Amino acid sequence: MRVGAKSITIRDVAHEAMVGVGTVSRVLNSGAHVSRATTERVEAAIRRLGFRPNAQARRLLRPHSEIVCFLLSNRDFPHTFHARILQGVENYARSIRQHVIFAAVHYDAGTSPERIPLPPILQERGMVDGLILAGTVYANFLHRIQQMEIPFVAFGNNVMKYEGQRNFDQVSYDAFPGEREATLYTIGQGHRLIAFGGDVSYPWMRVRNEAYLAAMRERNLNPIAFTAPKPALSNLEYGDWLASRALARKPRPTAMIAGNDEVAFGFWRSLRRRGLRIPEDMSLVGFDDREEATLMDPPLTTVRVRKEEVGQACMKMLLERLHHPSMAYSERLLATELVVRETVKGLSRSSATGSAEKERRLPARRKTTANVELPAEG
Repeated sequence: MRVGAKSITIRDVAHEAMVGVGTVSRVLNSGAHVSRATTERVEAAIRRLGFRPNAQARRLLRPHSEIVCFLLSNRDFPHTFHARILQGVENYARSIRQHVIFAAVHYDAGTSPERIPLPPILQERGMVDGLILAGTVYANFLHRIQQMEIPFVAFGNNVMKYEGQRNFDQVSYDAFPGEREATLYTIGQGHRLIAFGGDVSYPWMRVRNEAYLAAMRERNLNPIAFTAPKPALSNLEYGDWLASRALARKPRPTAMIAGNDEVAFGFWRSLRRRGLRIPEDMSLVGFDDREEATLMDPPLTTVRVRKEEVGQACMKMLLERLHHPSMAYSERLLATELVVRETVKGLSRSSATGSAEKERRLPARRKTTANVELPAEG
């Protein structure tokens, strides 16, 4: 008579698979020195018998908990961008039989590290092997985690106001080449009056603006940057504000490089409400390549960030840190790429030249040291 599922032990699995108990244990713990055929035979026996290993007992026998925490800082969940990073973490973790749990933390940038409230999972030492820090991460929280001596990897693009050398592991995407390529592509489509819109008080927006400025300088074009901080506005609301500023400018830009896809969507929505069309009345480029980019009408030309790859790289780097605690800190930089869809209109040489000539006839505007037009506050 078959043993009941609740009473099945590792010895029953070993007998069913015709191997030793030690072999079953190595298969369960992803150990080496077990052939693929033997592993498949043991796993088949586990499925037939319905064996469920005691996770707590396994952890007592191992130096690590096999649990990693994906910790989202100062963001609501689900946030589509970070949800994709989490998916990448989970996919890789599952392939190596690691467990991932999600937690969130909210705090102010000025809070002293010791007073930042920690999620319950971090309040008991040893519950997790390490952390992957995502969201908007401030220096005070990084200092708090470093004081706790928990291994971690940070999503580097979203680390805010961290001065000095970054003595921690990080994975980032390289925004500069992608945004530069997007701007050069727009110029190549005949546009000369190209604006950038994004709140540069955020470091990720600042890098994208710098790439836009570099591309405009390469082609000897005057930049038009709407970069005023609007902390009380969501990205969608910022896009709406951006549309009002761009449409009020004389002459009007023929193309807008939006700081991210959410800003682009707010801009697109605002123009539609005014009876204007993209790209017929103004071209538009985003950044991130979120799922929503393909749902716009027409689909959005944007810069792709491979979010799942960011998550996988974070998980791999954390495992390297766990296995080699004394190795030097490192940063992995992942490429971005332009995805051309349907929101950039090709302009004829005559129309582009006419817009540029009209721009040159305007009175001189106040410039910053980066030769960027400052929009009026509003």
